Amino acid sequence: MRSVMLIAAIASLTAGTALAQYDAKQPASPPAAKSEPATPQAGASTTTKAGAVTTETQAKARIEAQGYSNVSELKKDAQGAWTAKAMKDGKSVQLSLDTQGQIAVQN
Repeated sequence: MRSVMLIAAIASLTAGTALAQYDAKQPASPPAAKSEPATPQAGASTTTKAGAVTTETQAKARIEAQGYSNVSELKKDAQGAWTAKAMKDGKSVQLSLDTQGQIAVQN
């Protein structure tokens, strides 16, 4: 009886270790935000450069991260740059955000 319990315990530990190693070797899924479709849909933009801003949400977040507030009239041009109106230090400004995430004040 003692040997049966010993064999069962060893088998259990061996199987648990083997399964733990199997799970550790599985590649992690890439984050959903970074995955790109194999074939972009019409009108969809893909990002190939680090720091590129492709969505309105990303553009607004990047502008607000630089200290601007009340971001409005956010529009994307044909080259992928964004323009917007915003407030900073109590002043209304017209600004642009290039495809690399750099902000330039227009006025």
